[in-house]
Amino acid sequence: MKSDKVLLMPWIGKLAKNVWNIISVELGWLACIIGAARGYPWLGLLVVPILFVIHIMFIERRNTRKIFIIALASIVIGFFMDTTLIILGIIEPYRWIMPAPFTTIWDIMIWINFSLALDTSLRFLQKRPLTAAFLGAIFAPGTYYAGDRLGALNFSEPVFSGLLWIGVFWFFAMPGLSLIAMYIYHPKKVTS
Repeated sequence: MKSDKVLLMPWIGKLAKNVWNIISVELGWLACIIGAARGYPWLGLLVVPILFVIHIMFIERRNTRKIFIIALASIVIGFFMDTTLIILGIIEPYRWIMPAPFTTIWDIMIWINFSLALDTSLRFLQKRPLTAAFLGAIFAPGTYYAGDRLGALNFSEPVFSGLLWIGVFWFFAMPGLSLIAMYIYHPKKVTS
């Protein structure tokens, strides 16, 4: 009986971390989107670093350096991807600090926030690049569309065309981010 309890405890801890990760990523996204939509784009700049510190302190204490590397990789990919979407005229975010055609600071905070899920609730995608590609292509356009509906950004017409482009971008971005996370968090040991 005691051995069953010992085996169950790590599983419960991992489940709790994943549930918290999903909740915190959603909270960060909402802070960024609602903040920008309501004229408080600094809200994401306040909330996401708090969630980032909580993640480091309670979820991934031993991986602080790796968390920062993945966040930086996400910033680079996100900056270029969303700036490209802006240049192509597909989206136009609520402007704050960064001049057009560059993406905004609150959008960069979304990417930092998203990076926290890559080795927690989305870890299962690290060894499944095709699944990552399809899930990215299917679900990411909905988050951009929600951002549009909430007022944080605007789509150009026709909206469906923009959603397709976002799906194409994320078809490549999601497996790329997942593979980078796998390489950074779980490098294969080289044997001689």
